[in-house]
Amino acid sequence: MIIQDKCCFIPKTIRFYRPGSTMRISSIVVLILVLTFPGKQLAGQNHYPRNYFRSPVNFPVSLSGSFGEIRKNHFHSGIDIRTQGVQGKPVYAVADGYISRINISPGGFGKALYLTHPNGYTSVYGHLKSCAGAIGTWIKTQQYKQESFVLDTSVPVGILKVKKGDIIAYSGNSGSSAGPHLHFEIRDSENQDVIDPLLFGFVAADGSPPKISYLKIYPHDENALVNRKNEPLMIPVSGAGGTCKLKNSDTIEVSGKIIFGIETSDNAEGGLKTGVNTIDLSVGGSVIFSQHIERFAFSETRYANSLMDYPSFIRSKHKVQRSYVAPNNKLSVYRDVKNQGVYTFNDNRAHKIRYRVTDDFGNVSTLVFCVRSHPANREISSVSSSIMGSQTFKYQTDNHFDRPGIKFDVPKDALYEDLAFDYFTTPPVHGSFSPVYHLQDQFTPLNTFCTLSIHPDNLPGPLKSKALIVSVEGGNRFAGRGGKFENGWVTTRIRDFGNFTVAVDTTSPVIRAVNIFNNKKVSRQSSIMIKVSDNLSGIQSYRGTLNGKWILMDYDQKNNLLTYSFDERIKSGKNHFVLVVTDAVGNSSRFEANLIR
Repeated sequence: MIIQDKCCFIPKTIRFYRPGSTMRISSIVVLILVLTFPGKQLAGQNHYPRNYFRSPVNFPVSLSGSFGEIRKNHFHSGIDIRTQGVQGKPVYAVADGYISRINISPGGFGKALYLTHPNGYTSVYGHLKSCAGAIGTWIKTQQYKQESFVLDTSVPVGILKVKKGDIIAYSGNSGSSAGPHLHFEIRDSENQDVIDPLLFGFVAADGSPPKISYLKIYPHDENALVNRKNEPLMIPVSGAGGTCKLKNSDTIEVSGKIIFGIETSDNAEGGLKTGVNTIDLSVGGSVIFSQHIERFAFSETRYANSLMDYPSFIRSKHKVQRSYVAPNNKLSVYRDVKNQGVYTFNDNRAHKIRYRVTDDFGNVSTLVFCVRSHPANREISSVSSSIMGSQTFKYQTDNHFDRPGIKFDVPKDALYEDLAFDYFTTPPVHGSFSPVYHLQDQFTPLNTFCTLSIHPDNLPGPLKSKALIVSVEGGNRFAGRGGKFENGWVTTRIRDFGNFTVAVDTTSPVIRAVNIFNNKKVSRQSSIMIKVSDNLSGIQSYRGTLNGKWILMDYDQKNNLLTYSFDERIKSGKNHFVLVVTDAVGNSSRFEANLIR
């Protein structure tokens, strides 16, 4: 049976700050907290200023994304504030400062502002619809000066000063946003590390403890067993009020080197997704693993793939956080880690395991369960050894893989741990100019870019400039991965394992006008919209002109939409509009229309 922790003490919600209050925590309260949580770092213990910043919006904050939330290839670097399902909500400067950087792009944060404050922090506002006043005017001037919608530029100090509470922008859905919201960050101005915005106090504390949904137990090598099998075991977790338990109350048997993981989240009252701050794991009362996500550098963010159970996420979207530090996992969020989080069970005893999960406001959930250890049973543990790969890749060194028709370079630090690299080929598929090269699998993450070269077969000379490497997806669909033909090889950089071949793109981009046609009268509309798409290599560039002069066309990449909002550049009478769109291998399409105003 599962042994419950009768001595577990779960504190009530600690409210460090209430908006509008000027009361400070007394030294007596601090002493009580220190005695209650000996040796633990409480949320906000680093004394971030809690009365300096205001909210970036003027309505109650509800979060759809939390700081440090684990996503494929990255940690979420801020909080996502719901904007009631619409665009155009005013966005306010959270404190005095100046606009120091502006980044406009079709993907990522879309339209984003960076506001530097005199107290050493920078606030960031992403997925904006537009920027207000002098800021918007300055941006448009720079875009016309560079004849580019895309803009990533530093702003000279003092050019765009703002005061706390000024409207600096309007919320939107630009970039890679999946719906209208405001992405908000606070960074350390000196090094651009991102810091949990909830530690700055403009969101009231909640009283809801985190939720633990699943426990997962992993054999760490081929000789380890979980319930007499050399495969992971995932168990649902139930509970309320901070006390959790396994739905399956049977005692779990373990043997050998074992690691643990949990799927956990924090959804507070009113849809406030505040996120998990700290995870502690102890065995027999001793902490063997602890992680604390309060801040991180962008250079660390892809290590999220190593923290989470990456194969489980790819297969089923479960975000299990492993209490294990891989040899090449360089995250700075770990502390009190013993033996990388691996625990060896080799006796005939029961062991009490305890997870303690804390959110930003000190709310705690605990999961206590029991495992029974047994020495290795040779008959049971004589499982087949790990799959022999074509070559062993070492994470600490550069790795070169060379076979007929393919060269593959995996640099130092691209892997999180050593890999028995698996490789095989299958015949070409329809439309390809080489065999399909199967490199490892989609369940093994890569941290940095690797160089892949493929020698195409029977590629006609005129098509060499149109060649690129593609990944072969389900149903033999191609997804362009880029590349350039040179000295008989097509070469590109990849950051995911998969199945690759060479294809050619000879099809020009598609241009489809949404609300205009030749000689259309446009006096009653305020913009023109054009849909653009490309079948394989992807759109590389576009250029719109009106009466021979460049015009700013907003590119919404996720919707394949270009928009020109009418301004002084469209004149009364006839206007000649031209749009040229070019893909990554040089195929171009052209659209022309006269617009009558």
